[in-house]
Amino acid sequence: MVAEPVQVTVEALQKLYSRVNQFVNAQQDKLVNSEYYNQFFNIESSSPPVVQVRSFAAESSASNLFSSIFNTIAQNKVGCATVLGLGLGIGCYSIYKKWDHIHHPEKAKRRVPKLANGAKRDVALIVGSPTEPITRLVALDFERRGFIVYLTALDSLDLKYLSANPVGKNINYIDFSQSSIEDNLARFKQILKTPVVPFFGAEPHYLFLKSVIFTPCLYFPVGPIENIGINTWHKLTDRLLTYLKLFSSGMIQLVRSSSSKVILINPNNTSCLNLPYHAPESIFQHELMSLFTVLARELKQHGVYVTQVKLGNVSLTSEVLNSNSRIESLVNSEVRAWTSEMRELYTKDFTRAQFKSHRIKASGSGKGESIKSLFHLLFDLTYSSSPPSVSYCGKGARWCDYIAKVFPNSWIELFII
Repeated sequence: MVAEPVQVTVEALQKLYSRVNQFVNAQQDKLVNSEYYNQFFNIESSSPPVVQVRSFAAESSASNLFSSIFNTIAQNKVGCATVLGLGLGIGCYSIYKKWDHIHHPEKAKRRVPKLANGAKRDVALIVGSPTEPITRLVALDFERRGFIVYLTALDSLDLKYLSANPVGKNINYIDFSQSSIEDNLARFKQILKTPVVPFFGAEPHYLFLKSVIFTPCLYFPVGPIENIGINTWHKLTDRLLTYLKLFSSGMIQLVRSSSSKVILINPNNTSCLNLPYHAPESIFQHELMSLFTVLARELKQHGVYVTQVKLGNVSLTSEVLNSNSRIESLVNSEVRAWTSEMRELYTKDFTRAQFKSHRIKASGSGKGESIKSLFHLLFDLTYSSSPPSVSYCGKGARWCDYIAKVFPNSWIELFII
């Protein structure tokens, strides 16, 4: 497959060289046989053969040079094709980067545009628990970039946490624990409809909802399905029900009227591979994925883009958290809470599976991709004119998704069990 294009290129160069050589010889004959040649150079009639011999000698030398080049290419077709491909690839990539930097200079800064008077206008609504570190980090990053950030408190535990640990001075909160979701969304809509005067004498303007970001929970209970308590399943159901209540209480009308972006951050590595002893996380993430996939297909006709960010391994701290000693400590603390029957049935396999799953998952550890890549992706999706329905961020996100879709379950089980 690689040799054919190289052979065609060599033959084309040979034909081109032959035609150029014929043209040069024809012009040389015309010049030698013209009367101006003898007048300017005063050459005897016997001189042309000498010139012809020198010309033929030079021609022979050039022909030998080209033949040597062609022979070298023919003997190293694969290597030459590889070098040519790398050269073209690097050249095209350099041209694209220059073009992208010229046409999208705002990507380098990633700052929210302000009004002419310097006032902020763009709003980001972050739906998630502030007890989760990734929720707090996204809220703080968006606030630093110039968004007016609204963060939700989904229950009384979130409200208690915020009272003791406020996320930021300039971050606003929507408390869903004190009143109904409908009432809170109605108040939020009223805020967007109310004219804002940033300072005395300034022109009033309206706030604009740019994106609604659903942040994930990174920590789920682990263990055998038969050992997971009914309260755990109730909590997962209540959490999923919160999303459904939001969509049924006016959230979709809100984003449709503002043409806002809807973004779900969905941890991907564990759920797509259906790792053993991670049933709560796998079930919950699969339900969310199905919900937002259907939502994306329904809202696309109205110009509302819904994007799922499939999240792989990201670093929330510079400290390496998934060391062998820490994994062993977590496994021992989990197993101690089991009954003697559960320990006898599952301890050995559970321990082995946890060491394997931590290499795949590692969410929040120091071995993942920098959290900044997630911040940049969320910002770019918010201001993209047509964002994709699925994006990937973090180590392993794309590969785990690809493996789950392409390889049969029997092959996957060889690596995870």
